Amino acid sequence: MMPRAVLCLMLALPGAPAIAQAPAAGAASPELREYAKLPVCTLSADGLRLAVEPCRTAPARKPMPRRPVPQIIQRMPVVKQAPQVAMPAAPPSPSLQTLLNPPNAPKALNNCGPTGCNDANGTHINNAGPGTAISPSGKVCNRNGVWLQC
Repeated sequence: MMPRAVLCLMLALPGAPAIAQAPAAGAASPELREYAKLPVCTLSADGLRLAVEPCRTAPARKPMPRRPVPQIIQRMPVVKQAPQVAMPAAPPSPSLQTLLNPPNAPKALNNCGPTGCNDANGTHINNAGPGTAISPSGKVCNRNGVWLQC
């Protein structure tokens, strides 16, 4: 029993159709003449094996000459590079004084009384009601215990 892969390989041998056709009697080697005498390969009724072994490949039904196919090589499209975009200018860096003492940072209060408190510099901050105070510049600030944030 011959597996299908071997059968397909035998049927697809290069040059097998040319061998299967009747070679000239005097020009062929003895091996080719023996091959030409073998019956043509066919499958058995169940389709799982060859009907007769050994056998030769079947001749081509209609010999088809090879026809050339024109090779078309298209040019790659030209891709233009995107123009360089100028980077936006960096914002000016804050001063060292601003980094050390941010403007909205909470300030510690001390010496609080009914009229207000003093900050660390000794500036008097007036009370404006529960949880609020007014800075010397007139800003309304939030007061939380001994912390003031404007």
